[in-house]
Amino acid sequence: MLFRSRVTMNLSHKGYTKLRSKGFRAKPYRDENGNLYVGYRHKLSDGDGVAYKDVINAFKASELLIKDVEDAVAKVLPTVTSSITQDEFDALVIGTLN
Repeated sequence: MLFRSRVTMNLSHKGYTKLRSKGFRAKPYRDENGNLYVGYRHKLSDGDGVAYKDVINAFKASELLIKDVEDAVAKVLPTVTSSITQDEFDALVIGTLN
């Protein structure tokens, strides 16, 4: 019987810093496709509690970023089938968010 080891990794502080370095936008804005974004490039959806005319602070933007990262990590983890470095994992998670 084969047992698959369960990988338990998360985005590093360095990874979060890279995501934040892309810039913070307090007011929602539309991209070239008409999608609404706010904070650290969080794509707005109905459950976010942010309306088009709202202005958010860095704390709210960080909450949204954490949720986005959690979702991305959940997508990436099942695809990792061998040992990878933290930098490689960060790159996969960041790539999933872009």
